[in-house]
Amino acid sequence: MVRRVPGYKKIRFYSHENIGYGPINLPDQELHTTAVWWQLPQMVLEAAFEQRQQALDGFLGAAYALHIVATVAVMAEARDLQKAVGSGDGAWFASTDLHGRGQLRGSDGQPAALAPDAPFTPTVYLYDAFPGGIGHSEPLFRRREDLLAQSVSLIERCDCRAGCPACVGPVLATDEQTADDPAVATPKALALRVLALLVAL
Repeated sequence: MVRRVPGYKKIRFYSHENIGYGPINLPDQELHTTAVWWQLPQMVLEAAFEQRQQALDGFLGAAYALHIVATVAVMAEARDLQKAVGSGDGAWFASTDLHGRGQLRGSDGQPAALAPDAPFTPTVYLYDAFPGGIGHSEPLFRRREDLLAQSVSLIERCDCRAGCPACVGPVLATDEQTADDPAVATPKALALRVLALLVAL
């Protein structure tokens, strides 16, 4: 795990007013730790999703739900057990952009794009946010099937239509507005599709 700090922001106490920001140049921080992860073969993804963007959005939502369930399972603080979605070979990682969609980023942290014939193996990682790990990964690995089932249950039982911070993470108002359109896959539906594929492995 490599952490990169791209910039800083100064916020006034109490009013939370933005009073300054700018780039910062700090060395990358490497974290050697332990993790549990889930991955789907590219052929499975291509058969289940029309576009790679849908699969990526689904993985980000699934990671959010798995993180919620896993922190409860090992009784951890959310900041002690972190989540990430990235390539199985470490070529890229994914984060949510300003439009609420998954954005690929290269190892330098800059937005990246994959060639149509490039390998595409998104992977959900749950990792200990401490050097060397503090023991969360092993019990999570032993309970990985249960974590998937609990994540599916969490999302299905949530009363939201398109997704929310209680299941797959915050979604945009546009996702809420198109939730009843059967031609548009919501973040919630995409996350459930990814989890169903992982359960079926």
